Amino acid sequence: MTPELRLIRYFVAVAEEGNVTRAAERLHMAQPPLSAAIRQLEQQLDVRLLDRTTRGVELTPAGALLLERGRELLREADAVAAAVRAVEKAPTGLVRVGLSPAARVGLAPALLDDWSAQAPGVMVHAREDTTGAMLRDVRAGRLDLALAFCPPPAELEGLASTVLRAEPAVVHVRDDHPLADRASVALTDLSEETLLVAGGPESPGYTAAVVAACRAAGFEPRTLADPHPDLGTTAVREGLGVTLYVATAFGPRREGTALVPVEPVVTLPFVLAWRADARSAALDALLALAPDG
Repeated sequence: MTPELRLIRYFVAVAEEGNVTRAAERLHMAQPPLSAAIRQLEQQLDVRLLDRTTRGVELTPAGALLLERGRELLREADAVAAAVRAVEKAPTGLVRVGLSPAARVGLAPALLDDWSAQAPGVMVHAREDTTGAMLRDVRAGRLDLALAFCPPPAELEGLASTVLRAEPAVVHVRDDHPLADRASVALTDLSEETLLVAGGPESPGYTAAVVAACRAAGFEPRTLADPHPDLGTTAVREGLGVTLYVATAFGPRREGTALVPVEPVVTLPFVLAWRADARSAALDALLALAPDG
């Protein structure tokens, strides 16, 4: 007969205390029913588990084995019970998320996978858009959460936000560019280059971040608004300029171009933004899983 978990729990308490009286106090029960439970367990297993002495109890070899395996069994049973309870208490709901195209290859897929695995009750509807459009949609309630790239501080006013990751910048150049074979480049190496920046008014924070980084390095950059909506890829291939961007925006296959790290490191931030007055259990679950910085 397989004994009840209750009896094994009682036995482990007695074995650990080495005394039935102390074990009864620990279990908040009287001594006689505890002694009866131990005898019942021994009868069900048809073994002697404890030797009674004047000082308490001592484990038999069978009792020592049951103590070891019983602890493992109780830990597993407690874990199963906790997992079952967690399913009932797990947050559910729909969260509408906007994603920056700059996050499409590295950061966004990892984040979505993590949310799916650890918050399975939350349905995430995700779409790509520019930072400016996403933040307007968060304010208007059309999005619950935005993963924005280099958002300007003014556009975050009135919203709750946190830096999800500050990504090291790279220089994206054509593969026949003199900088393409370098192990790294300094920002000052770009002082004579044309830097491709956002081609429209919806990503002012990115353009401002590029210009500010160059000015901090001691030069005024020559910029060109990217005429193509593809993160500078086509314009770089056409030789119109180079981009200061993040590697997470690009896939492993970049025919005709190269990514060169920047040294000293310059970072560009990805920021999560949401309305503080529109929190939900589902949104809180996603925010709790988002790593800081």
